[in-house]
Amino acid sequence: MVHGDSLARTIDATQRSLEERLGEALLPHRDPRRPRDNYAATDTFIAATSRHLAAIDAVLLEQVRRTVPEGKALSRDYLRAARQLELTLSQIKGKLYGEAHAIHLAWPGLWDSAHAQLSEHNRLERQMVDGLIRHGDPVKVDGLARRVFDAETHGPTRPHPRLPHTGLLSLVARRIWTLADRFWDVAEGRVIPEPVRPAPHRHDSRMAQYLVADPKFDPHSATFEHRRRRPPKTH
Repeated sequence: MVHGDSLARTIDATQRSLEERLGEALLPHRDPRRPRDNYAATDTFIAATSRHLAAIDAVLLEQVRRTVPEGKALSRDYLRAARQLELTLSQIKGKLYGEAHAIHLAWPGLWDSAHAQLSEHNRLERQMVDGLIRHGDPVKVDGLARRVFDAETHGPTRPHPRLPHTGLLSLVARRIWTLADRFWDVAEGRVIPEPVRPAPHRHDSRMAQYLVADPKFDPHSATFEHRRRRPPKTH
């Protein structure tokens, strides 16, 4: 596995998961014995997407700004797309629960917006990940998948499009609203899905790759795998 592959595979798996959850939310749920299926599918999509957007804000944006050429412009484009998607998620949630500000909105328009905005978000997110893999420090990039997963695990599960998304204020806001979201999730009985776990990363030596005929041979890896020895015990 080459440097950054864990991040790329994890983001790709998360994007596929969000697209599948959107598809499930669009399916008609007409079983009279299960009247809340439609709520559950839509809530699951909103929760998973909101949590992922917050995690990318927390983990990847600053890395992109510092590391990737034209990273400031790319992160601005991404943040604009993420905010638009988050606003639509907020409208979908409002429409679902009959909130006054969203009750006049039509479902077809909301879902069309969500589909287009999720696609644009995913495109820009892939650009950021590709840029980090090409230009970032390999050791730091290798750890980003785990950091995104940890941020999703402890992130807000509802859209908050008008809160700050970058800087110290965004960190404080995420912590406050994560606690509030968890309280209301329990109160409303929302089912919150687990985030996509990061793909494992192993640093195979060239000798190990040769012996197993690895089809993704990495010529930049070490000739032999070096394992750090534990220091001898002292009494």
